[in-house]
Amino acid sequence: MSGRGRRWLLPAATVSATVIVALCTVLIGSGTVFGTATAGPAPAAPPLPVRMVGLGDSIPAAYGCDGCTGFLDIYADALGDARSTAVTVTNFAVGGWTTADLLASLTPGDEVEGAVVDPDGASRTVGQSDIVTVMIGANDYDAMVDTFAEGRCGGADGLACFDSATAMVTRDLTAILQRIRQLRGGHPTTLQVLGYWDVFPDGEFAEQAYGPQFVRDSTRVTQLANATIKDVAQAQQACYVDLYTPFKGPDGDVDDTPLLIDDGEHPNQAGHQRIADALAATACDPS
Repeated sequence: MSGRGRRWLLPAATVSATVIVALCTVLIGSGTVFGTATAGPAPAAPPLPVRMVGLGDSIPAAYGCDGCTGFLDIYADALGDARSTAVTVTNFAVGGWTTADLLASLTPGDEVEGAVVDPDGASRTVGQSDIVTVMIGANDYDAMVDTFAEGRCGGADGLACFDSATAMVTRDLTAILQRIRQLRGGHPTTLQVLGYWDVFPDGEFAEQAYGPQFVRDSTRVTQLANATIKDVAQAQQACYVDLYTPFKGPDGDVDDTPLLIDDGEHPNQAGHQRIADALAATACDPS
């Protein structure tokens, strides 16, 4: 017989051993040995994306900071890096808005002049957002800036002309935060409410426009506004974020001019970075 057509016959014991070895190799490679599964750790699920919305006045709108990145976007980027996930931002802030304007923008069916148009509407977007950042109230107080600067505010403490502003901020901001909770439908929400370093112009601009005494006296109005905003935030289980200290120091004696654009009211790029840093440092938790 030629070698081409020859078949080699192995002993039975040899064949059986070969089959067993091959079978064990397949089973071990598949993670199963004699019917017992040996699975490794399950891969971790990727973090869910985070949705954030900004509400308020010209500060979160990044007014006047041409070509710079506003604090909402800076904070979102930092938060995304920290959580290894995407953070999307929808910014509904509008320059010049008061608490009444913001409240009206969250009321279904009402349209407010200057509001940002969103395909889903502000109310629906807020309802879908995990983080809601609110900065509003300065314009309620700013309406009386000339009266205060001229010494005509009245009252034993010289702040009587702001009584109506305090009442409006208390009423409308309370309603705003309650409306946000309603829109969220009980879902855990990181609700951040920011204060101000000054509700009036500040720094070198204010000194030149109104004088050094005005700059010193305006601190009392800012403290009044911040105390009002903080009280409402805490009453509504929201997280209050202090900006007075990061901008002006614990004693209020730091010149914040390097953080402001030329109008003395709105932050420049360094100022927006300072606000984003304050947000990150406060570490507000969802509730």
